[in-house]
Amino acid sequence: MRQLAFAWLALLASGAELAAKAPPLSDAASNLAPVQITGAHFSSDLDGNIDVAGGVTWRQDKLLVTADQMHYDRATNTVIGRGNVVVTELDSRMLADYLEYHRTSGTFVAKDIRIGRYPVYIQGESADGTLKLMTIHRAIVSYTDPGRWKPSVKAGTIVYSPGHYLRTVKSLVGLNGAEIIPLGTLRQSLDSAISASLLTFDAGYRSSLGPSLTIGYHVPVFGGDGHVGGDVSEYLKRGLMAGPSGTYADPDGSKDWYGFFNSGFINDVGDRGQDVLGDYIPHDRGFVTWEHQQEIADDWTIDGQINYWTDSDVTRDFRPQQFYPVQTPDNEIEAINSGDDYFASVFVRPQFNTWEDVQQRLPELSYTLSPLGIGAGIYERGEASAVQLDETPPSVLGQPDLSDTRLDVFYSLYRPIVPTDWFNFTPVVGIRETDYFDTQGAVVGSHYLRTLGEIGFDSQLEGSGIFDYENPTWDIDGLRHLIIPQISYRYIPGSDTAAQYIPDIDRLSYSTYLQPLELGDDPDIDQLGPRNTLRFGLDNLLQTRNPDYGSRNLIDFDIADDLNFTKPQPYFENYSNDMHTEFLFTPAQWIDIEAAHVFNPVTFKLYEFDAGLTLRDADQWTLRIAGDFVRQEDDDYIIQYTQRINEQYQAVLNVEYGARVHILNTVQIGVEQNLANTWRVQWLVTRNGGPNREGHFGMNVEVEVLRF
Repeated sequence: MRQLAFAWLALLASGAELAAKAPPLSDAASNLAPVQITGAHFSSDLDGNIDVAGGVTWRQDKLLVTADQMHYDRATNTVIGRGNVVVTELDSRMLADYLEYHRTSGTFVAKDIRIGRYPVYIQGESADGTLKLMTIHRAIVSYTDPGRWKPSVKAGTIVYSPGHYLRTVKSLVGLNGAEIIPLGTLRQSLDSAISASLLTFDAGYRSSLGPSLTIGYHVPVFGGDGHVGGDVSEYLKRGLMAGPSGTYADPDGSKDWYGFFNSGFINDVGDRGQDVLGDYIPHDRGFVTWEHQQEIADDWTIDGQINYWTDSDVTRDFRPQQFYPVQTPDNEIEAINSGDDYFASVFVRPQFNTWEDVQQRLPELSYTLSPLGIGAGIYERGEASAVQLDETPPSVLGQPDLSDTRLDVFYSLYRPIVPTDWFNFTPVVGIRETDYFDTQGAVVGSHYLRTLGEIGFDSQLEGSGIFDYENPTWDIDGLRHLIIPQISYRYIPGSDTAAQYIPDIDRLSYSTYLQPLELGDDPDIDQLGPRNTLRFGLDNLLQTRNPDYGSRNLIDFDIADDLNFTKPQPYFENYSNDMHTEFLFTPAQWIDIEAAHVFNPVTFKLYEFDAGLTLRDADQWTLRIAGDFVRQEDDDYIIQYTQRINEQYQAVLNVEYGARVHILNTVQIGVEQNLANTWRVQWLVTRNGGPNREGHFGMNVEVEVLRF
């Protein structure tokens, strides 16, 4: 205790007090922050040099150094620590066997170090620099935390700025202890989370492809915010597919521009079959996908996507995870200028895939006026466009080529009337003029101007009721019922005038959704029919208090139907359109019941019915049973089940039954593995029934990065 007290008094944690046993400090040294040092054994010499051993602690402002032994050189203001050295400054920590710290310059030299700040951890043979910027030699970088199966990078030299960036030279990437893939130079920003996969792996078997192996390798670019490389796949029955892929983003982290691309090309030597047109698929196959988003200025953005497929089934055969979300790819580029009350755009939609029918826009210029008050409670809105339209269907379809230059203008006025807070009524008038420069039929190639007018209204009531009802079993604390009846009407006379002369390029496509009622919202402008329609709608919402905040929806039930006083088009069966309903029931967090259906109230024909039941037990298991019926399209039923086995493993089951053809379309059984909280490994066995391109049997092992 006497030695500890003497050490405290002798050093006193300031340069001025140390000067009592040494020559006066330099000006730089005299401005150093005060120091506190403690330890079990203390000794000093006449020059003011101090040696401390046994649980040594050195404090200087926000810097804390602990070690088994420590030597302080008074003349050079140098602290030397040996054995279990720990350097802590705010949220950064460095461990070393040897540390030489120069108080005056703030620089250090260390040996056998370990340092890091989530999600990057580094170990190396030696290091030098400052705690803000250091160079580490013969180092290994581990992501998330060191351990088996963890992604890591080995490099001869690493430049590390904690919390800012990391740069390597001549590095190798791999798993901890097995870094074998050359990476070259890496510069990774640490200001945001690292979310990229340098190496991906997928192995499997499908009876249509044979055994397969896919490896993707990407290197960081743009300061680590992008990764560029390629994917190589070997299919034993089909051949080798390869192509570049990657992601990119603004290196300053602002996301002013970002995007991704991937591709694959193969000389397919297997059984290729026929495409959607019935044509035989050629040997040379490939695809290119590219998406880009960019903010050019505060009021200018550009979005684009390119999808080139040599045939309709190339991604279905070789990249099914890409095919099923988007089975009819589109190609478009749009630049948008947004103002306070308008949007102006240039839109291009080319046809790159000769096997699909596309309504090309080469280009389309449009201007949209947002709702704007013009006085007396009246609002205006409008749209204008000029477009060059071209449609060249595949020859096998036997449809004529169509082309047209079209100018289109829409303008409407409306006046909301709100006599009470529970009722509003809005009369609407509008006009739409469309100028066709390339007509067909008896007036081929001549000019035709079509003028349409509309009159109508939108109205709704809002009612609510509150009920003092409680049910602890279902966590119900009071009930609130919101009911909103809605009625809309539109009258558009003579909208089919001279329809036989108009190239019907923008025409009505098959959809079970409720179609737009407003004249200016109609996308099928070239196929407009007369309209004299009254639309009824009723929205119901039942809520209860949420114990955390706000309210929780128990029941959401909406219904809508159209009454057509004029038969709209030949493809409608009668004057009454289809009735649409949507229903969602969530009485508790562990159960969801949902349903939607479309049927005709006159003919009683059911056109679509979707329903689903989802049950869950926290993160232990989830069961979903659902059905999907669309008349003359499909009638399928699915069962999806997941079961948590332990912290690492989860079992999955997917079953799909086609009631229309009485076949089990798909049965999938698999296990998902969480490997070291870094990788998701999925082991999946698939059995397909009936005629299909995927083959009747498949096995697959997919490795995906959870966090990197």
